[in-house]
Amino acid sequence: MDLPHRTRRARAARLPGRTRHRGADGRACGRCDGVSGAVDVLTQDGRTAGVLLDGGREPSAHSPRPFLHPVLTPGGRTVSDYRPADHLWHWGLGIAVATIDVVGQEHPVNLWGGPTYVRGEGYVQLANNGSQRLRHDATSEDAMCQQLAWCAADGTAFLSEERTWSVGAVPVDGVEWFRTTVRSRWRNISGGALVFGSPTTAGRPDAGYGGFFLRLAPTFDGADVVAADPDVDRLRAPGTGVRVHEAQAMGSTGPWLGMKSVDASVLMVQEPGNPGGYSPWFVRSAGTPMLCAAPFFRTVMRLEPAGILDWSWSLLVADGAVGEAAFAEAARVAVLPRRGSADTAAA
Repeated sequence: MDLPHRTRRARAARLPGRTRHRGADGRACGRCDGVSGAVDVLTQDGRTAGVLLDGGREPSAHSPRPFLHPVLTPGGRTVSDYRPADHLWHWGLGIAVATIDVVGQEHPVNLWGGPTYVRGEGYVQLANNGSQRLRHDATSEDAMCQQLAWCAADGTAFLSEERTWSVGAVPVDGVEWFRTTVRSRWRNISGGALVFGSPTTAGRPDAGYGGFFLRLAPTFDGADVVAADPDVDRLRAPGTGVRVHEAQAMGSTGPWLGMKSVDASVLMVQEPGNPGGYSPWFVRSAGTPMLCAAPFFRTVMRLEPAGILDWSWSLLVADGAVGEAAFAEAARVAVLPRRGSADTAAA
């Protein structure tokens, strides 16, 4: 029997070669049909929480990188989107950074995809779309560990990353959530300083995207946005979250942020020990639904040569439009102690 606040162990199972993920209805998923490097991320009872792809077959102008899609609720509903017509480089859940200044590169490296915002010029398609290249991956009993190289458009590696994906089922007050936790260690291998930024740091207001990013399914168009009550630390005291307007949430800073449509709810949680503390939120509900913990929203972050940044985020998804109090309690339960790289490395 599951106990409140207790997570069940998850298993990440490697699928060989070319795979075909099947949805809850048993039919093949055309969007990941035949994609090499697909990994089913499974909870202990065998239900699929998402499909992890290495992104290696995506167009170079879209900044290839690993991503999770579809992201599924416990009931099998898809909450993520892939290659929406408005932004073909938006793919499910992953880590994407809009601009990175790298010594020796003419333009900032774009690991978000598509054009780059240039101060005084607007969006320009430059020859600067980099990639996050999978060097090695391995599974442990409860996680998938990836060794990645962040590369400029010319193939020069400037950052190494250890990324661990783990999945579990979290029952909280009668609501079952699937939780995907991503722990990521960035190491500067460029020989010079790296500077991470966003379109807002380049001059475009309220466009501070980049970080831990989820492109939501079209069913979240017009979804309600739910935030932590600013008067109470919801990670320490259970209580009720509050509905807020998209404009209020955009650029706000807090431990968690959620969105709910008629048939599903999503909740993104930041660990308080992340570099710089809680990041601002980039969120859109109308038209292009998306949610992003955006550490470089307003301020650039500098990483010195051989420097290290450790990050941890969680995404929780549930069926139905859950209440504000359920968001707050799930966020409190989701915060986990930071683990060092030795703990996250797969056996």
